[in-house]
Amino acid sequence: MAKISIVTVVYNGERYLEKTILSVVKQTYKDIEHIVVDGGSSDGTLAILKKYGSDIDVMISESDKGLSDAMNKGANLASGDWILYLHADDTFSNASSVQKLMDAAVKKPTANWITAYLRFQNNTGEIFRKDLFHEISWSRMMIRNVIRHQSTMVRLKASIDIQFDHKYKHAMDYDYFLRLWKKYGSPEVINQYISDFRLDGTNLSSDYFASLKDEMRVRVDFRKINTENYKLPFDYLIYLLRYLKIVFIHNRNKNVE
Repeated sequence: MAKISIVTVVYNGERYLEKTILSVVKQTYKDIEHIVVDGGSSDGTLAILKKYGSDIDVMISESDKGLSDAMNKGANLASGDWILYLHADDTFSNASSVQKLMDAAVKKPTANWITAYLRFQNNTGEIFRKDLFHEISWSRMMIRNVIRHQSTMVRLKASIDIQFDHKYKHAMDYDYFLRLWKKYGSPEVINQYISDFRLDGTNLSSDYFASLKDEMRVRVDFRKINTENYKLPFDYLIYLLRYLKIVFIHNRNKNVE
């Protein structure tokens, strides 16, 4: 049986952390290593971690250089065959989420990473939106990030090889997946909802404009590294269209409670 390391990064996350931990504890797949990387919280986070200490395999609490640094710390502490990042705003969709990913790994033993889909929940835990089972392809990735890190399992060796870049504050996962895809090939995709992401206006992803700007930085850097500067006009057009979408759609519906 393959082992998976679940990394939970948290900073002052007392509001939802317990739900995240319990969603890991309830998994039917049992060869799980749960690693919690706390950024030196000053709220009730440490009390919650102490309460569930017997359910957490590795826990550190210290200041870091941001989310990317914390995720890289988690990978370096991991001992599993696979790794998945489920942060303190996230929960697994049901008790069989990890089992579904592992079943896919058995069916496709050559896969270096396996990805699935996401549901969105508000601050009361109500599911208000779901990913469509859309095509996950390289061409779509060059328009926007279509990979959900909470629903993506990566071979640990590959994850440590790629790592997250500290210079991106919002779109570090986009950069990570582009480089992972480029070096290790396309992911195995399963049409399943694996995790639920909490969008309540308090996390990094709730800042649509900052996230979009950081995604564009990732794409520009990626084009330059791969000598594809001639594609940048297309990228800027996509950026403009997505910016306008945020202005006219997201900002009118930003209250998800």
